[in-house]
Amino acid sequence: MARAVATPVSARARLVAAFVLAFGFAAVQTLDTLLALGAIAAVAVLAAGLSWRELARLRGAVVLACGFMVVLPMIAGETVFARIGPLTLYLEGAQAGALIAARLLAIVALTLALLSPVPVLQLVAAMRALGVPALMADLALLTLRYMDEVAAQLARARLARRLRGGRSGWRALPEHALLLATSLIRAQARSEQLWAAMRLRGYSSGLAAPAPPLLARDWGFMAGALVLALFVLWLDRL
Repeated sequence: MARAVATPVSARARLVAAFVLAFGFAAVQTLDTLLALGAIAAVAVLAAGLSWRELARLRGAVVLACGFMVVLPMIAGETVFARIGPLTLYLEGAQAGALIAARLLAIVALTLALLSPVPVLQLVAAMRALGVPALMADLALLTLRYMDEVAAQLARARLARRLRGGRSGWRALPEHALLLATSLIRAQARSEQLWAAMRLRGYSSGLAAPAPPLLARDWGFMAGALVLALFVLWLDRL
């Protein structure tokens, strides 16, 4: 007897769960709850089975979080807890930096775990099905497409530069800046060609495929996300 195949959670349910949990995590105000946020985010990442390449997308969030943790202790607060040469570190700023950094990393990691398995086109269709204006959904799609085009152009330019014996290290910064500017210009031209092709193929004609109904698994997934967000808020208020 054949076993039933589990129905994957729809993109709409994943989007709703990501928004609910993100707002719940962002409302955390105490340091004691940060451990719970980290545990939830870690479990979500492990359950999603993300590869190291996918986890590398967290680099930007990690850099930004480190910036908060370094800068805020030096500029915010009144209680001095350390002096390092001419620098004075304040306790309130350190606590605020840790809180902001932990919430940021937890939200980004959880969102990545929930949405990375979903193709971009399905995410855009889910945004439209949830009532997001079509213009905003299409802008999100074109922005992602534009970023991919910039990355591809930049990779080709860097490869050509290395094959021609370009300089390395700090001396190559002006050349890297020129490559980035050139890649942005070329990607902009490519995006204009893409927009023209979309218009010629009847874009914005008002036709759209109807969204499939949400299944019981989707409703349960969203309800679980809501319960988890409420649990985090309750834990934060203890």
